[in-house]
Amino acid sequence: MPVPKGPLGRRTLLASTAGALAASAGCLNRFQASVDRDTPEQVSLSISTVPADEDPVPVGIARHLAETFATAGIDVGLQPVTTEKLWRNVLLNQNFDLYVGQHPGHFDPDYLYGLLHSRFSEEPGWQNPYGYVNVPGVDDPLETQRTASGDTRTTALSSLAEAVREEAPLSVVAYPEESRAIRTDRYSGWSYRSFESPLGYLGLQERTGAERGSRPRETLRVGITDRRITYNLNPLSAEYRDRWVVTGLLYDPLGRYIEGAVEPWLADDWSWIDDRLRVRLREGLTWHDGTDLTAHDVAFTHRLLRDTTGTAESPTVPAPCFRARSSLVDGVEATGERTVEFALAGTPETGLRALTVPILPTHIWEERTALTSIAVFDLENVTEALVVDNMNPVGSGPLRFEAATPDTRLELVRNDEHFLAELSDGSFPAFEGGPPYERLTFVYFPSEATLVESIQAGDLDASATALSPGEIERARQASEVDLAAETTSAYYHVGFNTRNAPLSNPRFRRALSRLLDREYLRTEVFAGNAIPAFDPIAVGGPDDEWTTDHPAGFVGESGSGTVEEKTAHDLFREAGYIYNEGGELIVR
Repeated sequence: MPVPKGPLGRRTLLASTAGALAASAGCLNRFQASVDRDTPEQVSLSISTVPADEDPVPVGIARHLAETFATAGIDVGLQPVTTEKLWRNVLLNQNFDLYVGQHPGHFDPDYLYGLLHSRFSEEPGWQNPYGYVNVPGVDDPLETQRTASGDTRTTALSSLAEAVREEAPLSVVAYPEESRAIRTDRYSGWSYRSFESPLGYLGLQERTGAERGSRPRETLRVGITDRRITYNLNPLSAEYRDRWVVTGLLYDPLGRYIEGAVEPWLADDWSWIDDRLRVRLREGLTWHDGTDLTAHDVAFTHRLLRDTTGTAESPTVPAPCFRARSSLVDGVEATGERTVEFALAGTPETGLRALTVPILPTHIWEERTALTSIAVFDLENVTEALVVDNMNPVGSGPLRFEAATPDTRLELVRNDEHFLAELSDGSFPAFEGGPPYERLTFVYFPSEATLVESIQAGDLDASATALSPGEIERARQASEVDLAAETTSAYYHVGFNTRNAPLSNPRFRRALSRLLDREYLRTEVFAGNAIPAFDPIAVGGPDDEWTTDHPAGFVGESGSGTVEEKTAHDLFREAGYIYNEGGELIVR
């Protein structure tokens, strides 16, 4: 659906695009930037994003882009779809032109190896969803940072960041400050651990009986506005998983990121022997169904992630969620019931990332290796392991599945057989004894306002999902409610499908990126609760690089949200494009 062009005021245009969003769901065609060499046509782009009731931030970014794109003479449509469908279209079917969304975030810049390396340009998942290929400019520093350390790695990452800004397969908008509404009368420690990690739920402390009064301690109740966890708990399903927090409570990895470094978790120790990593598991590990968890499960999991068909030949259907980390494993072998050896690519600094994937039980997942077909996927090969809902998950985590009601709630219960329950060696003092509650219940709310009211009434302890900027102030004003805020690594960004012209041209993508007014978005869309940024990494932290006069910054007056028509047209003319007499950007 086209956005009106011409000298319209921002308010008028935003109102019109808001109407377009509401009216055009499901009726817009995919990318239409066709190139007719006989009849020049206006460049036409479609921006996919989630509707405002699921997350108002990407819609606000998309509307801003629609306005500045229209000023630049581009025919632009907005395509709102559910979160599940957005990621299915982008990550699996590769059926999009531009999208606005939130990346799950990262603990180490090596995640860019999967996000941008050419070897993944045709694979589904968060592995290069842009179809981007730049072997010398980006692949080289990606390879270097994986095998380097210290200053050499820092230099490679700086070169990589500069190349990404120049090539613009994606444009980072901002790292948001996420705020969650909480009550502190039953549990404390809400701000001690990040809710980007399952550790946020394990690091809480129980209030004393005197502090708690008559309020019971048995159940931690949190509200969610994303209902996907009520009908899918498959840790390998890319379109259902954003940050793996819930599945991270059900499934343990060998190592977890704690205080910025990978620390042994299911493993009680590891050591490097020549170029191989030997990992020893803790004693007495079991799955939730009572079956022993052994080194053979570890080896099976890493082979399954490389090839979910379970064949002994070269990988054919890798798990798209963990492709970058599985690419770090050149070989894995169980050498005993508790010992497993890895041949890892990269240095200890980057190679240990391979140990942060969830370990899966062989006796459940080896039966899910058959090829299947799903109508909603455009993929040729899909295995049952990738599409099964897994609503009776058998993991080894500190919480185990109890029950779920679709679109209503998910209930997990404490796993008293977990190693944390008996831990007393001081290795993880914040988590010794396991979760301070018997049950964790996620309750779905379609409205953030209702969710906050339930916290205020004492029916919930916290909002598990971050509040939108518009709801933060409401929560701040509510009695009995506090806010726990953190700056997350899960950044909002615009992604470009570089498989098709003119988005295949880096000069065109760079020009589009310069129509993003990050300062305007910081104040108007994030309500000040975000750090604007240009890079999917920022060496030294995302706030180190932000400046409004950055060479990759807004082409108009920063903070205004608008750009003069001549300025926008000159931007694309300098990139080699032309306009017709009607002021439309055209391609031949």
